[in-house]
Amino acid sequence: MERNYFKYYKSGAIVPFLIIVGTSLSYMTSYLIPLIANSANISYYQFPSVTILIGLVVYAIDKWLWIYPPFSWLFWIDDFSGRYEGTLCYQYQDNGVTKSGELVHIKIISQKGSGINVASFTKKQDGTLSSPSNNKGMYVEPTQDGQHFNLIYNYLNEGSVERGFPPHYGTEVIKFIRDKKNKELSGRYYTNRTPFQTKGEFKNLKWISNSKKHDF
Repeated sequence: MERNYFKYYKSGAIVPFLIIVGTSLSYMTSYLIPLIANSANISYYQFPSVTILIGLVVYAIDKWLWIYPPFSWLFWIDDFSGRYEGTLCYQYQDNGVTKSGELVHIKIISQKGSGINVASFTKKQDGTLSSPSNNKGMYVEPTQDGQHFNLIYNYLNEGSVERGFPPHYGTEVIKFIRDKKNKELSGRYYTNRTPFQTKGEFKNLKWISNSKKHDF
């Protein structure tokens, strides 16, 4: 869970933004609202305070407006959200024997101004779905050349009682690349899954749509 509400805001933009919003709302409550109240013959005190109005503006930006200019200029991160589909290449040791393979992999990224959630699962060869994983914490950084982004996070997989797989934690390091309207993910992962650890990489996870609908 994200704890720093403004972690994805540009540090130099927060204070000027709050000053502008606060000043604008103060003007509105001092001059416009009394005019509206008098013309509508209602009490001035029925209108929300400046503090409440600022909170509503910040909430609206966080929930819906953060991806649209001019509000998007307040943020230093990109819009990662959407459904991505590609390939998971896995590897593990089974009694000293290395086993590997490939599976269809799906990531669904839900994002708002203050937080990012990554839900992941794979489609097995028989068409069934793996147990889902959801990130626990999130660290975002620009790549060294400043052109793309790395998403680094731990996650919890719920496991499967039916298949005898206990819940387990893992770590993923994902690279996000945007080419105009096209978005793509790649990267690697490893887990503490028992009785054997697993690791692997993601290849050609292409953005498919903005749908956040889960398959599980």
